[in-house]
Amino acid sequence: MRFRFQHFTLSHDRSTMKIGTDAVLLATLTDTTGASSLLDIGCGCGVVAFCLAQKMQELGSQASIWGVDPDERSILEARENAEAFGLLPASCFHFTQTSVQALAQQADAPQFDLIVSNPPFYNQDLKPVREDRLKSRHRDGQLSFEALTDSVIRLLAPDGRFAVILPPVESDEFKAVAEGRLHCAKTVAVRPTANKPVYRLIREFRRQPSSEIILPTLSIRDEKQRYTESYLSLVKDYLLL
Repeated sequence: MRFRFQHFTLSHDRSTMKIGTDAVLLATLTDTTGASSLLDIGCGCGVVAFCLAQKMQELGSQASIWGVDPDERSILEARENAEAFGLLPASCFHFTQTSVQALAQQADAPQFDLIVSNPPFYNQDLKPVREDRLKSRHRDGQLSFEALTDSVIRLLAPDGRFAVILPPVESDEFKAVAEGRLHCAKTVAVRPTANKPVYRLIREFRRQPSSEIILPTLSIRDEKQRYTESYLSLVKDYLLL
């Protein structure tokens, strides 16, 4: 199973989560300005990392792009995608089968200008049947928000940024857990359509306190189920629509 973007194609049939809207939203709404090193937590097939790699390449960055995921098949697929990526040499990518907690505990772990994550977020909802899907979307015993915060603090460069996409309730929970250690600098709310509730928040965090910027709410589709101009403008350099 392969997914075609404007400038590259990714395989995602073996990864725990298939390429979807959340990954594209996180990548397209994350600012890579000034970032030369990137970590994608729970990278799966590498979709967010590769979309951000395109941005970094366009800005002329000499990128060092890392991805971690506990799932072996996801990492193998991400490595294969790196070999076929084309916009940057495969040597720019470092995909490792490990948890972010384990990476953060390494004495020689690098620090990153930009860290991103589309993390497990369902805590008490009905669980999926497949074990790999459970690990990718349910954080029971997998990646608590406390562990995620601790790991980001250890791995984030002093002036670095952390971007994360979550449903509103879980996003507020993460913000509360991280309070005093990571400070929310920017929030973008996303609705599936203009007349439906917000279903995702993309938030950017920094080490230092700053005034939070609330960007206009993004609606993906209009009342006739057509993609909105705002969404099309956001993804035009990535998706074939």
